[in-house]
Amino acid sequence: MDKNAADPAQAYRSLIAGYTDAIRASDQKANIAILFVALMMGPVLGNYTNFPNYLPIYFVLLPFLIVYLCLFAVLIPRYPKRGAKRLIISRTATPSDFTNLVEGEDELEQLKLTCSVLSELLWRKTQYIKIGFIVAMVSIVAAVFFLIYDWYA
Repeated sequence: MDKNAADPAQAYRSLIAGYTDAIRASDQKANIAILFVALMMGPVLGNYTNFPNYLPIYFVLLPFLIVYLCLFAVLIPRYPKRGAKRLIISRTATPSDFTNLVEGEDELEQLKLTCSVLSELLWRKTQYIKIGFIVAMVSIVAAVFFLIYDWYA
């Protein structure tokens, strides 16, 4: 007998667990990347006097700012309006707000909605991490180009 036929909601529960783990992992990646960006920015600012005169400090710090903003956007918790029926965020919440819902047809629809919300959240976090990584790599290539240009010019 097929296990999925016995409990159709199990597949959605498994997806939700996977999405939740992936979201936590992306948050950990962003935390570590913010630390390394901060460590990389110190030597760059310390050696700013050795940079070419035509390179303003704003131009040097712009990639760091973009990467910081992208990684910060990964870490900001988002509570979408979709699925807000079961996710109560209130300072004046009472125990009656958290009554158990009867499982049934509504539970399967709620699991589908939760799965789609987490999928969208993970997609956005992944895009921000990719943007930050691409900006960091492009700025490293540009820095190497400027250094080689300055050495041989």
